[in-house]
This record gives sequence, structure tokens and C-alpha cells, in this order.
Amino acid sequence: MIDAPAVDAVVEQYSKHGWTLRRILVTKAPPETFSSKFPNIEIQPSDIDAIWFSRINRNSETWELRRLTGAPFALVRSIDRGLFSHDRDELLHDLELKMSKTLQRSDGENPSEK
Repeated sequence: MIDAPAVDAVVEQYSKHGWTLRRILVTKAPPETFSSKFPNIEIQPSDIDAIWFSRINRNSETWELRRLTGAPFALVRSIDRGLFSHDRDELLHDLELKMSKTLQRSDGENPSEK
């Protein structure tokens, strides 16, 4: 299980490089664990512990999904800034599924069972 100080350390590291915290995905921790520390950030139940960051580019926005448990691991997706939020969220959800499947293959077990 992850905790707010661990998330805070990763957020601090990414913000130094121009990334903005967008969402926190948690498996077992209650959302309240993070909502007081990150009041304007969406906290979502998930089968992975991860953080979404984004950074604006010229014509696109780069999103990075950073795993919070185990060895550092991230997946990145560049998305056209003109894309509707619903379509963007579908692309991001696909990346979450990809990370979950990658973790299942590497760990040999379901990440939500940890």
C-alpha cells in the first residue's frame, strides 16, 4: 500500500521537470488518505498504485503514468490537445490497462492482490 509521503516525494521530483500532477490511482488506500494532501487532484480506485502526470507541448499534451510500487516504471502517451476529454480519458484508461497487464506478467500475479 502507498502513502501520502511517498506520493509527495514523486510529485516533487516530477514537478521540478515541469510535470503537473493530474490523478492518483490507488488499490487499497482509502481516497481520504490523499484528498487532504492533494485536495484538487482526482483520486481513483484502481487495480494499480500509480500517478498520472501531464506536461503541455506545442500541439499536444504528454501524459505519463508512473507506478508507485516496486521498481520505478512508467508509460507515456502524447495526446493531441484538441481531443475531447472523453476520448482522451479512453486513451489514458487503455494505458492503465497496459500497465496492469505488464505488472501481471512481470510479477506473475494480479497487482490488486498485493
